[in-house]
Amino acid sequence: MVPSKKELVTVQQIDGMSTKTPHARELETIGKSVKTFLPRYSRDTIHEVVDEIGGSIDDLEFGEDLTMSFTFFPEATLHVVYYGADEDDDLVNEPDVRFLFSGKRVTWVSSEDLASLADLTMDYVRELLESRNGAASSKGEVKSDLLQRSIMQRAEPFALLKAIDMPDLGEFVDANISSRDGTWIMKKEFFPGITIVFEHDSKGLKVEFAGKKLTTMNDYAKDQLAIFLMNHVLRFVHLRYPGEANHPIIEKAFSFSYLKGHS
Repeated sequence: MVPSKKELVTVQQIDGMSTKTPHARELETIGKSVKTFLPRYSRDTIHEVVDEIGGSIDDLEFGEDLTMSFTFFPEATLHVVYYGADEDDDLVNEPDVRFLFSGKRVTWVSSEDLASLADLTMDYVRELLESRNGAASSKGEVKSDLLQRSIMQRAEPFALLKAIDMPDLGEFVDANISSRDGTWIMKKEFFPGITIVFEHDSKGLKVEFAGKKLTTMNDYAKDQLAIFLMNHVLRFVHLRYPGEANHPIIEKAFSFSYLKGHS
């Protein structure tokens, strides 16, 4: 369902700031990249790639050429609004890109996560478009200890979750969860063929990846998806156990506007 204009927000609004924020500037940089590669491809080709990775082509009625929409979690959607260049108009002779967000929960998400998700998604779109032209792909191995550090920083609050929480948690993150004998396993498909797998037991949290299209995305991007999922689980933990979930890392998962409204 396409949101109405009044349901759309910018990352600056999510930051809760009147001046331009670092993550708003980060999105401007990402937009410059999108303006460089997107005009090379036909609308049909772009539509094919967006469909392939589970997104949709929408019309938000801003006079745009197209809008690419991606829902990462229930009530948390990214809209990449693209305006093509108008060669007959000297004032609009270059393409333009806007990043907007919608959903009742999107304003809870940190602007850092939203900007990084936009960056990762647009990189993925670009790589898949380039692969259709036979261009060299940048999806090779990228080794990093980023994910392991992130697990160590975030794993402790996961211990608050109980078997009774699993159905609601599954709905909150849009994932399949099974639990048995003190162990639960979560499977979240961010893009078709790319699934993040969490396994949690008394020993802690383990992260794995599954799916037929894992090789279409670089390892660093997959690590980022796992971190985004951990952060969304932390949001659920805080909402479910507000008096107990007071680990410092949880605050970093939320947006400034959410924290300001709940201080």
